Amino acid sequence: MVRVVESFGVGLLVAVGLWLVLARGGRRVVEVLGRPGPHARAAGLVPGTGPAGVATHAPGADPGVGTRPSRGEAAGRPAGGDVRVVVLQVVALLKAGSPPGAAWSRAAGVSADLAGVPDADALGRVLGPRHAEAVIAATRLALDVGAPLGRVLEQIAATLVAEAEARAERDTALAGPRTTGRLLMWLPVAGGFLGWVLGADPVGTATDAGIGTVAVGTGLVLLVVGRLWSDRLVAAARGAERSGVDVQVVLELVAAALRCGAGVPRALQAVGAAVRGADGPVLDRAAHALVLGSAWERAWAQAPVALDPMVRALRGAWMDGAAPGEALRAAGAEVRHERSAATRTAAARLGVRLVLPLGVCYLPAFVLVGLVPVLLALGIDLLRG
Repeated sequence: MVRVVESFGVGLLVAVGLWLVLARGGRRVVEVLGRPGPHARAAGLVPGTGPAGVATHAPGADPGVGTRPSRGEAAGRPAGGDVRVVVLQVVALLKAGSPPGAAWSRAAGVSADLAGVPDADALGRVLGPRHAEAVIAATRLALDVGAPLGRVLEQIAATLVAEAEARAERDTALAGPRTTGRLLMWLPVAGGFLGWVLGADPVGTATDAGIGTVAVGTGLVLLVVGRLWSDRLVAAARGAERSGVDVQVVLELVAAALRCGAGVPRALQAVGAAVRGADGPVLDRAAHALVLGSAWERAWAQAPVALDPMVRALRGAWMDGAAPGEALRAAGAEVRHERSAATRTAAARLGVRLVLPLGVCYLPAFVLVGLVPVLLALGIDLLRG
């Protein structure tokens, strides 16, 4: 019976330790090695795909059933290849004279409607939902205002690459504190192993239904609390993802519409119809308000804070007739700078805040799980000796 209890206790400790260290941490092997790009899909080298990267399924099967999105896809990152490579392939085909629908089909295996707008679901599987939304908005805008589709897609691809680099910088800045928190959770296990090396019997002491059992149980509770607390701190440092098209993409789309000769209200209306989502109605209302003679500040009274850089950049063009190109580029640089500074600040703040779960949860858990059973076991052995 004692052996059974000891085995159960060891299994419980190992299971809890593995969950605490590995749960919601790390990446899958397929994410580390990378997913096959559009060239592999086009060659039919990916299981479940045929020539030109078109997915193949059993007759009557639902293409969406049985597929599980990766973490990169859920976060909006590219899952099927570099967005810049895919978009530039489409641009090259457009310059060669291919219609938009044929260009998307040949470059990425994505179907398009009669106007040339790619299918959202199919493109999301290639580029990721967030990037697909931006590319579709760029296509809608180019078709609406008569802008060169290839040039607009090139500019949007560069913007999306800069956005992806900013996200990678944020993840890198937060990786250090997050990894430190995970390593601290091995302290209790290390303490118990050290006691075993010294000749004590920490497992037996922890499962004797006495002080050792109470200490280990309390320590495990503290470990779980510390893990949950650390996860909340990391999530707060990462910040909430804003839904819809990124503001940098909106800035680029407005600039593309203005370069085609559209006025500020017409550009705002076209971009609003292209991006849709939460920002689309805001841009459309502002455009209609300006046409009806509303003051600039009043037209943007209900705009979200995220659009403030665009509002400031277009103010001179509307009020004084100044060229808005440089102002829009400066607004994009301002957004990137603010995000980079916020990332560095959040990483530094996270490193300090992780001291709280360390002192309140992890270190007491180390003492209760790693040291108390060892000390009790050594003390019992001394008394018996």
